[in-house]
Amino acid sequence: MWHKGVKRVVLGLFLLSLTPRIALAVADYVLPYPGLMPGNKLYRIEQVFDRLYRPWVFGNFSRHQYELGLADKKLVEAKVLFEYRQYLLGSIALKDANGHFQKARFYLERAGKEGKDISQKTTNLQAAAEKHREVLQRLKEQLPEEFIWRPEKGEATELNLKLMLEEAINIREI
Repeated sequence: MWHKGVKRVVLGLFLLSLTPRIALAVADYVLPYPGLMPGNKLYRIEQVFDRLYRPWVFGNFSRHQYELGLADKKLVEAKVLFEYRQYLLGSIALKDANGHFQKARFYLERAGKEGKDISQKTTNLQAAAEKHREVLQRLKEQLPEEFIWRPEKGEATELNLKLMLEEAINIREI
């Protein structure tokens, strides 16, 4: 009664469910799903919202979490843009991710200087740093070392992708 194609799909899904799972991620830290990307009409609104939200984040722990969340978001954005060979936009997102990661570390260190217990947050930051380095290392292996971005109207921009990625990895050394 079933169509041959449906039988094959069901059989394929059944066989796939029996195969062993291989864990590819080294770190248990999970990066967010890529949200709005440059080119989306709502992207600029999201960027404005992120900036307007910042003054309403109080305390070093909250600011640490806020900045780490933005670092994750911008890293995923950079990864997707690099994969689609949008190297200029990817490098801008990577620069933003670096800045947010450094701020996340700063707010955590500041909380420690105030005498707060930062052990759990430090462990989380180390897991995030490890995951970030893993993603960046993979990008470093896949991307060209240098790229010259030539817009239709305007001057060319030379991007040293290898150097950018090495710098980003170094920023995440804890």
